[in-house]
Amino acid sequence: MTTGAWKGHINGILYGIQFDPALDDTVVNRVADGVVGGMYPGDRAVTLDAVNEALRSSGPLNDVMETPHSEESIRDFLGKLAAALAARA
Repeated sequence: MTTGAWKGHINGILYGIQFDPALDDTVVNRVADGVVGGMYPGDRAVTLDAVNEALRSSGPLNDVMETPHSEESIRDFLGKLAAALAARA
């Protein structure tokens, strides 16, 4: 998956969590359910691939879609989201 492709998926996820004060398990499950339910572009496998590509990236993840969350909290959230998406296989 190209950088532009995974960035688009990640930006969509960040857009959906930008107003959540904490990126807790409730938010993880809401986003994972939304991915499985078709509320985000791409299916579960495509989104999981995008999340894993993002986590392997050394660059900032919120450089286009800024959120009040730190880079560390976004990466932690995406790690939990990847696990949640993998569990829904």
